Amino acid sequence: MPGAASSSWSLYRARIAALFERSILRVAIAFWLLGLINNVLYVIILSAALDLVGPSIPKSLVLLFDVIPSFLLKLIAPYYIHVLSYRSRVLILVTLSTCGMLLIALTPSSVVALPDQKPGISSEQEILVKMSGVVLASLSSGGGELSFLGLTSRYGHTSLAAWGSGTGAAGFVGAGAYVLATTTFGLSVKSSLFAFSFLPIIMVFSFFVILPAGLSNKSGATYQPVEDEEEEAEIENESRDDTSGLLAQSHEGSPARSHASRYSSKRSQSKLKANLRRARGLVLP
Repeated sequence: MPGAASSSWSLYRARIAALFERSILRVAIAFWLLGLINNVLYVIILSAALDLVGPSIPKSLVLLFDVIPSFLLKLIAPYYIHVLSYRSRVLILVTLSTCGMLLIALTPSSVVALPDQKPGISSEQEILVKMSGVVLASLSSGGGELSFLGLTSRYGHTSLAAWGSGTGAAGFVGAGAYVLATTTFGLSVKSSLFAFSFLPIIMVFSFFVILPAGLSNKSGATYQPVEDEEEEAEIENESRDDTSGLLAQSHEGSPARSHASRYSSKRSQSKLKANLRRARGLVLP
């Protein structure tokens, strides 16, 4: 009978079984790991802020280098990131994060011990190199958020929930792993960061092995940007004079293909300027 306890239990069991269906479970695990690894290096870098810059330099410097590059990338990249396929993006992100962490971990320590300075103050060159590694890791994290959040639209609500859960767990896992490595296991800061630099490999395994194939093979080639009338009119106005000149030259016998190429290049430059102005409008009123 409808509404009976037996029928409700059957429906509940069916939902649980569907949740743990092989493909759905793989999607959940893959996106949970992607969210975790994409954000865990950000947490590890902040946890090691004191060890990276020393006691005399504000720790907010690490936060700025860890946040600003990611912010700028997420502000501009949505207009152009569709040109790269998801496979290419994952490889680029893993390369950036791994190189960034290795740059931080393998930078030799140089201690300044001048008469008017306290021991243990890192040199400017060492801090500059380490902050360069932080910038690379920040760019990887920002690009990962753009890419994987967009990818959730192809795998349903389960992927979005798993991604959110993974990013939330990154705070606990990242800080806990750094504390365990440097205190419980007695590893040095450099050894700990060097070990953590290989964590992005999990991202490769999650995307290419755990995540079900098929939907992810679709690249951004089918993406069709929607242009509003104002932007389209602006681009046409900027290209009108150039087009008239091309037509005039075409009547004089110049190759049509060369004119078309120049017009296409001019149009691309106009779209680039329009997108940059739009991005600026998101920050400056």
